Amino acid sequence: MQREITRELVQKLLPRRKADSNKGSYGSVLAAAGSMAYRGAAALCTEGALRGGAGLVYLASVEPVIQLVLSRTPECCACGCRTAANGGIHPQDADALRRWFAEKNAVLLAGPGLGEGAADVCKALLGKSAPWAGAVLDADALNALAAGKVKCELPANSIITPHPGEAARLLGLTVSEVQADREAAALRLAEKYRCVAVLKGSGTLIAEPGGTVWRNDTGNAGLARGGSGDILAGLTAGLLAAGLKQGHTPEDAAICAVWLHGKAADLCAKRKSMTAMLPTDIFADLGEILAGMEQED
Repeated sequence: MQREITRELVQKLLPRRKADSNKGSYGSVLAAAGSMAYRGAAALCTEGALRGGAGLVYLASVEPVIQLVLSRTPECCACGCRTAANGGIHPQDADALRRWFAEKNAVLLAGPGLGEGAADVCKALLGKSAPWAGAVLDADALNALAAGKVKCELPANSIITPHPGEAARLLGLTVSEVQADREAAALRLAEKYRCVAVLKGSGTLIAEPGGTVWRNDTGNAGLARGGSGDILAGLTAGLLAAGLKQGHTPEDAAICAVWLHGKAADLCAKRKSMTAMLPTDIFADLGEILAGMEQED
């Protein structure tokens, strides 16, 4: 049986900003994102992580991507990487990043815009002795996982965020089969990968191993465009990083991220229309929602 995500639940689960806190109080995120062909994905997911409340957000990517991101969000820290032949992060640099982050206890966000080299990058980041406090895997990282190119267990506190096409590849099904029984598909994803699974789409579902399924009814067709999922992945990672510091679970982070993302899109559609709204437009509405919740605390 599905449980409904409500505003009251999200209000309860949101990480709190305490008066005597500092950036270390809200965790950190390393976003391995972007490539020469897909530069905007890195900008969207890193801003999502920052606005989700993480104390520090690092971007690991090739230099042209970093230049774009820092021009939009100078609050992001840069981890410049060499460019591989496929236009993405050089795998040797990804391995060095895993070792460099060994003592930082950061949340890994991997996948948005990684492109053809995603498998090698993810293998390096998720390999032996992965140091992550948690992980959010999206987009190209999920495709690498589905293709069997990343064979290690996911870190504790992991979340995967597939759309129906990615879910079908992860489960060896067709999209029609996934959509015919979305609850069963979400549960299979959670059990197979031993993590929280967010099955995106109309009525996004959040499942965890053991059988709990949450349904989200915020959001609209204005999100049906490239970039929306990158923002959701970043928002999820930011909330996960901040929430783990306060004893929250990956399921809590996913619940908050999905509801907030959809609710911001609903407000945005009223201002811009579902046709004309862009993923970046929802950041303003996200701020309005969070401001109202903080005033209620």
